[in-house]
Amino acid sequence: MNTSSLTAGSTQQSQATVLTAQAQQLHQRLALRTGLALLAWSRRQDERRTPDAMRLRRQTAQLATEARADAQLRVSFAAPLV
Repeated sequence: MNTSSLTAGSTQQSQATVLTAQAQQLHQRLALRTGLALLAWSRRQDERRTPDAMRLRRQTAQLATEARADAQLRVSFAAPLV
């Protein structure tokens, strides 16, 4: 039995496992930093908005939610029951 080829294959597999783990850690760190940057940007945007603009935005969001719910009810009742 050729033990050198078994060792080489095992070493390559171990290196691949280590590289995969490192890549996953890097991806997690990047995702966290990106998320934190987006959160900071969003908070800065909120700080720049005037109270009137914020109120209008909340009202618009509420109206959109009500419109979606109303449309869903109409579609639900209009659909034939099979």
